[in-house]
Amino acid sequence: MRRELWENTLMTDPALPINVFHPTFGIGCSLRLHWHEHFELIYVESGEVLYQIGGRPFPTKPGDMLFVNSGELHSATSLYPNEPFTVYALVFNPSILGLKEPHIVDLVAPYTNGMSMIASRIEQTDPWYPLLKQTTMQLAAEFEQKRYGYELAVRSYCQLLFTWLSREFTVMQRSDSEMNAFRVKMDRFKELLTRLESDIAERVTVEQAASLVHMSPYHFCRMFKKVTGQTFVQYLNLNRINKAEYLLKNTSMSVTEIAAEIGCSSINSFSKLFRQLRGLSPRDLRKGQSI
Repeated sequence: MRRELWENTLMTDPALPINVFHPTFGIGCSLRLHWHEHFELIYVESGEVLYQIGGRPFPTKPGDMLFVNSGELHSATSLYPNEPFTVYALVFNPSILGLKEPHIVDLVAPYTNGMSMIASRIEQTDPWYPLLKQTTMQLAAEFEQKRYGYELAVRSYCQLLFTWLSREFTVMQRSDSEMNAFRVKMDRFKELLTRLESDIAERVTVEQAASLVHMSPYHFCRMFKKVTGQTFVQYLNLNRINKAEYLLKNTSMSVTEIAAEIGCSSINSFSKLFRQLRGLSPRDLRKGQSI
């Protein structure tokens, strides 16, 4: 039943895994009960809304802010059936926070694995509310307007928001012994991520990666998705294409050389993967750079 409620939230750019929704729910409309692996920050712009988050009711009014932790079931409906409501919903994958850096993994992973949780409601009377609201609206504006460099701004705002929320609004944290056991496991993951990052071309299988962190392939795949927000294959492919894009823009290496550099077996497979993740071919990207 829970799997049926899973939502595959649309992320238009794998390299910038965030989407900003600004819907108006008309009379009689509601947001169905669902869950996703992303974090979600909600700002109620107009109307009075009843949110259900993690089985708890949260009646809201304009200006209220809510947070949905990774994996929490949530839904929304108007408190008054004959009135519409409008919200901003910032849905972002943990990977946007920069999980390639080991110390950031330490900060974020407990929240993706349920070891720690952020409060569901940010009260308007809270001293941090004005800054959180301002930053949320700045992020939404950057994402919607997509001016030059917006990707960097959006990523930076996400990092700031998550830092403040985890610092000031953490409401649950496991015992010291549980956290220590978790950190041992995460240290192994950090070593693996560092290895994957340092040698993009290395062909590491799921089985090999799982053995490096002393886990079965099944449990490794589940843990990897929770830690990074991506499957193992998605993570490898995105790393390779990010490196390829850098080489296309900043070197004179041929497309064939770049394909070999990132470990693709052929130009065709490289071009297909690049188009899938970037929306254009490697040659078209380079051609656009020279115009």
